[in-house]
Amino acid sequence: MRKRLIGKAFAIAMSGAMVLTATPVTANIFHVAHIVKAANDAQQDEWTYCYVGLTWAEYWANEGVYNANDTSSSDVEDSHYEKDKGGYDVVTRATTNHGLHRGSFQGNAVIEAKASDGTTKEFSVSHWSKDGKKFYQSSTDATGVSYAKGTITDTDGTQYKLTSYEVKGTKYVPVKVKTTDLDALKANHTVVENGGTLVGGYGENQLKSYQKTANVTANTYGLKTATKQEDGSFIFSARSNEGTESGVKDEALKEATGVTPNLRSGDAVGSYGETLRLDLNGDYGDLGANLQSVKWTFYGDDSTYTTPVKTYGTKFAADNWMHKSMGIQLGLTESARFDLSGDEAVGYWSVTVSALGYKDYTYKFHADKENIAQHVVIASDSDEVKALQSTIKTADSYLEKETEYCAKPYSDFKTEYKEAQDALKHDTLYKANILEANTHLSNAIESLTKPEYKEVVKAATLEKDGSIDDTCVNCGDVRKSTPIAKIASIDLDKTSFTENGQAQKPSVTVKDSTGAVISADNYTVSYSDANSTKAGTYKVTVKATDHKKSTGEYNIHVYYIQENNQLVGVTGTTTTVSIAHPKGTLTITNNNPNAGTFDVIVSGVSSPDGVREVKLPTWSNVNGQDDIIWYTATRQTNGTYKAFIKASDHKNSTGLYYIHLYYVQNNGTLIGVGGTSTNVTISGENLKPTGKITI
Repeated sequence: MRKRLIGKAFAIAMSGAMVLTATPVTANIFHVAHIVKAANDAQQDEWTYCYVGLTWAEYWANEGVYNANDTSSSDVEDSHYEKDKGGYDVVTRATTNHGLHRGSFQGNAVIEAKASDGTTKEFSVSHWSKDGKKFYQSSTDATGVSYAKGTITDTDGTQYKLTSYEVKGTKYVPVKVKTTDLDALKANHTVVENGGTLVGGYGENQLKSYQKTANVTANTYGLKTATKQEDGSFIFSARSNEGTESGVKDEALKEATGVTPNLRSGDAVGSYGETLRLDLNGDYGDLGANLQSVKWTFYGDDSTYTTPVKTYGTKFAADNWMHKSMGIQLGLTESARFDLSGDEAVGYWSVTVSALGYKDYTYKFHADKENIAQHVVIASDSDEVKALQSTIKTADSYLEKETEYCAKPYSDFKTEYKEAQDALKHDTLYKANILEANTHLSNAIESLTKPEYKEVVKAATLEKDGSIDDTCVNCGDVRKSTPIAKIASIDLDKTSFTENGQAQKPSVTVKDSTGAVISADNYTVSYSDANSTKAGTYKVTVKATDHKKSTGEYNIHVYYIQENNQLVGVTGTTTTVSIAHPKGTLTITNNNPNAGTFDVIVSGVSSPDGVREVKLPTWSNVNGQDDIIWYTATRQTNGTYKAFIKASDHKNSTGLYYIHLYYVQNNGTLIGVGGTSTNVTISGENLKPTGKITI
């Protein structure tokens, strides 16, 4: 009697359905002692890849920007009444408004606060709760700190008042550091190692908060190198944009698409104290949430964008900003970071945006006189001021009506209302500021919506509870939520059937985490073959790596566990297993007997574990390996790899040269593949010393 078995464990699958696959064995095919030594020497400095929080000065120090080492502050206000004219110092704000949320996306943000007894405390701001009423101090902080318009209630109940809000730099910069220096780096920097959590922001409209997993490798785009100094401090190299990976687990490197650049002009530039301003509108939300740094490059009258005159770095909150619905706002503030003013800034520019998990986005343009902020001062009775006063008067009619409108847009309305009032309090009124305040308040009034609720069902799963939410269709507010317990068990009344030529199905009982039986109306049962009347087949994949990477003949036996739990042997078979090895062919071309140069071409590059880099350790036969160089071959359009070798890089040695082939595989291991040799000569003419004397 044959049995149709469901949900039983097998020692191994039936041979008729068996699929055998072989996992590659990585083995160094070289056994020459000096080659092994060369490989060990090349790997003696191991690297750790991670994210590091950097100050503005650390980030820009080696990016080739103007005045990169200036960390001075300034007490001089710009036309937005903020003290942003310093260098790469900390950006400080005395604000209780929405700006606090934006700085936590990619900024190293902190709140300075003081209690009524004079006690001061610094709070780190990692990210915010969905309702914006609580901030968390790290990715692992599950409690959070309550916040309400400048009043902070600590976890022990102590209340503080915000005195300042600071953005010190960028919190998630991909970095490689020698493993031996990792602890020293952690001593004075915030480090997130691979597998750690990247988190930030506050979701509103286009801007979305995020939570991701770090996965920095040697191939991560924008990677910097941290180098420890004698005094224990670190310097950080320029970004390397040769990588093709995002640095984020399970995310490919993204490119900004759907972004619409808007170069501001006339009265629309200067409202934040900037000299030049470029807004990025359109589908900007994800780019804005991941925005880390912005670089402006000035080319003067070079319309080919070939020869930069100067390059300028920027700081978030001082130069760069993003709005929930009005785009990413990028500016250059006349400061120690930027030295052009007026017509000096007329010319060709490029703006490059760097963002977490993104390939750099660059926009090129010509700035004309109308794109340069004039910072026009207007009178208190000007038309622009009167227009803002009129909008404020309209807004007055919405005050004290908080219960009539959706909470989030009403909160935004109150923020813009206060900022509009503040804009009129200054002794010096700038036209651009007044116009901007009027626009923002008008938009806030138009965005006020009254709540309209409907039932939204979020289904429970095996892993997570669901809910029935009474949700506002206008703002997403949930005024009532009824939980749906997650599925705890799925039971079958039968796990095996006696074949009778008819389709047979077990009945299903599903219970939730409270033990209640879930009605069949709430789920669907599906079968791989609901109408099958035949006994099934079973399959298992066998990997050589689970069998000590053994090759050759494998024996496979089939056993059944019967209904009485007795194990019975059925049949057996054999098969032959082999394992693939990395492959590649070395060819020497363009061997120049006069110049002492040649090309190494690597074709047929393959490895079962993937190929991250192609390495070519090369040295002459003269004095052993004292002139060895590990070349990294460059991939060509036809799929081959190429390296250019010069005898002048090998002490001008002639005669026999050895070239060996190694792969850095995707798992980071270095494996030898093959080797060759060639003869190198140099003409006497090329060996003669040369020089020129000018009188």
